[in-house]
Amino acid sequence: MDPVAHLDHEFVVAAYVITWVLQLGYLAWLGLKWRAEKRQAERRAQHSRQA
Repeated sequence: MDPVAHLDHEFVVAAYVITWVLQLGYLAWLGLKWRAEKRQAERRAQHSRQA
């Protein structure tokens, strides 16, 4: 494998890794937001039952 092809391959791998990290990070962020919304809805429901 010539050095240019090897370097191109490393850049492609790096691009895929960065893309997957960003996507998984976004998925984790959405999960945390969803969990917070779910907890907040439960609190609202409990508060409305008490009032």
